[in-house]
Amino acid sequence: MLIANNGSIPSQPLGLAMSRKLVLQDFLPYLLNRAGLRIGLMFSRDIEPYDVTLPMWRVMIELWHNGDHRLGELSERTSIDLSTLSRLLMAMQRKHLIVRRRSGLDGRALSLTLTERGLELTEQIAPLALHYEDVAMGGLSEGEVKQLKQLLKKVYLNLEAADKEALSAKAAKRPHARKHAAKRSAAKRTKASA
Repeated sequence: MLIANNGSIPSQPLGLAMSRKLVLQDFLPYLLNRAGLRIGLMFSRDIEPYDVTLPMWRVMIELWHNGDHRLGELSERTSIDLSTLSRLLMAMQRKHLIVRRRSGLDGRALSLTLTERGLELTEQIAPLALHYEDVAMGGLSEGEVKQLKQLLKKVYLNLEAADKEALSAKAAKRPHARKHAAKRSAAKRTKASA
């Protein structure tokens, strides 16, 4: 799906001249995905003996760094969708990595915390995570690393804003489409009864 700068989908397909300018090895989404997959695979192999997956690690380090979280907040901070996160948390609870408690502020909400075992594993795995960050940033100066991280955060915010805008535009069109469908249905009934 193609999204224009304003968040809409262009009505015309890309021209042939435009498509020839796109080179996969220079395409930002490909480069980001490629680097992320490589580091994720390498890191995942090293944490496998701990019986921890990469998504579990993201939850563990977030809870370790920022303390208790509610489910929605944790989903947002780890970029794991709610349904996947719910299943992941159940697995983590069975492995005695986290504890779910009712929130003191809202008895219906759950608060998530690392167990002692979860805390110990997080502290054992953290040096591996830092090692892979160092490997990935090899040959870059401190300033370049800082700039790269700032740019990646900006890219994410751009994509998040475009996604929200596209979803809003899609939602705004839905009532309009339903209204037209209702008019067509009413017109058919009128013709049928005439």
